[in-house]
Amino acid sequence: MTLASALNIRFIFVITLFVLSGCATMNLDYEEPSVELVSFKVLPANGFEQNFEIGLKLTNPNNFELPLNGISYQLNVAGESLAHGVAADIPTAAAFGESRFVVPVSTSLFGGIKVIKALVSNKGQDISYQLKAKLDIAIPFVPTLTVVQEGVIPLGQKPAL
Repeated sequence: MTLASALNIRFIFVITLFVLSGCATMNLDYEEPSVELVSFKVLPANGFEQNFEIGLKLTNPNNFELPLNGISYQLNVAGESLAHGVAADIPTAAAFGESRFVVPVSTSLFGGIKVIKALVSNKGQDISYQLKAKLDIAIPFVPTLTVVQEGVIPLGQKPAL
């Protein structure tokens, strides 16, 4: 090994250590965004598949914008899987801002029957739902994030006052 190649290897090693130590000391103050279900629209059925559109609101609590490569999501109602979908063209959420968008979801006829059975057995009471969204954040070194939102769809009768 020549002196020049040994110096090159040491120089690359020192630069690599410098870069890695710089990355380790970066202070990325990152808070997880939230995803909320804000609307639900039934679309015409297609064979054994029922299609919907759901409106989602992505809230960004960070002081930097949050661009997304895409999102995959699953909607459970009354403990049963109702619908799922994916979308790629998600608008960027501004710093300390929100991004609202509509995405398609679909369910098979059999999945819908399981949810209807759960609704009937619930006898008109409020129904729980769970939205699980996997966000592919378009920022280097920020991992894919899974957000779960749970809530109640008010179906029960309100007591008379």
